[in-house]
Amino acid sequence: MAQCPNIPTVQIYGEKDQQVTPDLLHCEPLITRSRAHQFSIRPHRHHGLSQIFYLKNGSGEANLDGDPTTIKGPCLIVISEMCVHDFLWSDDVSGYVLSIANPLLDNVGAVIQKERPVIKSTLIMTVRREQKQLESILELIQFEYNQSVISSRSEALGALVQILCIWLERNAVQRHFAGNSQDKKSEYLNRFSDLINRDFIQHRKVESYAKELGITAPYLNNLCQQLIQRSALHMVHNRLLLEAKRHLIYTVLSINEIAYELGFNDPAYFNRFFKRLSGLTPKQFRVKTINSSDLA
Repeated sequence: MAQCPNIPTVQIYGEKDQQVTPDLLHCEPLITRSRAHQFSIRPHRHHGLSQIFYLKNGSGEANLDGDPTTIKGPCLIVISEMCVHDFLWSDDVSGYVLSIANPLLDNVGAVIQKERPVIKSTLIMTVRREQKQLESILELIQFEYNQSVISSRSEALGALVQILCIWLERNAVQRHFAGNSQDKKSEYLNRFSDLINRDFIQHRKVESYAKELGITAPYLNNLCQQLIQRSALHMVHNRLLLEAKRHLIYTVLSINEIAYELGFNDPAYFNRFFKRLSGLTPKQFRVKTINSSDLA
């Protein structure tokens, strides 16, 4: 299916902010934004993440890449990157919505030793025999996600996501794959994102990525602008910024050590790079995050 230019590409769930959160994960009750949007979620797609909708109770109409489907709880819906989707929910829905960023999913793929795990597909599956186990995993993820920035929180969330993805691999036997058709531009964008996640510490140039993809740098930049309204270079820099924020939040490394860890030969340049993209110096960002955590 050709991608329509008027379909918005959003980050988490109806928001146009393109910044992936340092947690690499967003978790909330299904009712929260469903109610905020009057239970009607307009067509949109996501770059850089997959989503899991667990519909515990209630029903709805789902449209996944042009494939309309009636759904009823309990069921699980997995939305892959760049799949166009919309929902019309009943007002009694309950369950969870998880948005999981690609860097976290890449770690999962390595653990379960599959190039394309179920979590990166688009599917709808009924949940019956293993419903209690699934709900226990999701409740733990929600609990850990709601904690303040504490020791090993990031590691705990990553481990729980791995358990969830293993659950999917074991139980997604009776599954219905939606259309999930993507045009060539979206395929290039997804492959570019995968390469960035693999090589961001190497500080590769956009031209180098384009050559590996078998396209020109101007073409790569143009399709990034068209699909996510960002330049290819912004994607590369944003991935470095994300990792820098994670180091500042979740490690006790000095700012100079973080700079070297992320491939910057000059810590002063790392400081300028971080401030240019975030508006704060690394030190200011770390202090602000610690203060926010203390107030939580």
